[in-house]
Amino acid sequence: MIKISSVPAKAFILLFIFIGSIHFSFAQQKKIRVLVVTGGHGFDHKPFYDVFNAIPSITYDSLVQPQANALIASPQVNKYDVLVFYDMPDSISAAQQEAYIRLLKKGSSMIFLHHALVSYQDWPEFLQIVGGQYHTRPVVVNGDTLKANYEHDVSIPVKVEDKKHPVTRGIDDFEVVDEVYSDVEILPSIKPLLSTTHPKSMRYLAWVNHYGNSDVICIQLGHGPSCYINPDFRRLIQQAIEWSAKQSVK
Repeated sequence: MIKISSVPAKAFILLFIFIGSIHFSFAQQKKIRVLVVTGGHGFDHKPFYDVFNAIPSITYDSLVQPQANALIASPQVNKYDVLVFYDMPDSISAAQQEAYIRLLKKGSSMIFLHHALVSYQDWPEFLQIVGGQYHTRPVVVNGDTLKANYEHDVSIPVKVEDKKHPVTRGIDDFEVVDEVYSDVEILPSIKPLLSTTHPKSMRYLAWVNHYGNSDVICIQLGHGPSCYINPDFRRLIQQAIEWSAKQSVK
């Protein structure tokens, strides 16, 4: 009987483990790096962050304003593929404004969620960046006076405007219980992704706005747990992040 040495077998096992560890490390490195920015508005933390915990393709950090804007104005921002804003700050320095514009001219990816639409009331360029804004004071737009308002716990019928766009692909029209905004200014140049016919809501609920060399995404949905747990909302957020990461230039 011929005995086969166990040394080659052990070497093969070690090589297999080594290759597997390299593959795992590479897979971890390839995950999309997301910065989630909050501050200026309360929210239920655990169910909100569970939306991101459920996305296998990302790893994320969370930072509260004003520390987030300090990071965005620093070279540290370059380690992130996508910036997701769920904040509602009042003030931003001139240097930080320039940082946002510089990043977007370079092609960085930004996604603005829900109450982020209310941010920076005294920074006119913010409207141009996001493609829309909830004004806390009445404004006249094309001869019409907009008086923005909101209402909680509304059952909203959501229509997918562009079923072929990567952000909304595979999502059918759906219904969600969430907060509606009305009389929000939306630029005519935006590319609509979602809309609604609810009489108390703004017409468009999600869109893409081209600014600089970036395609900025705005999603009005996302007030609380009734929306966070909605499978269509979760898929929307995941696909928005994944598509934005592919467009990102750092």
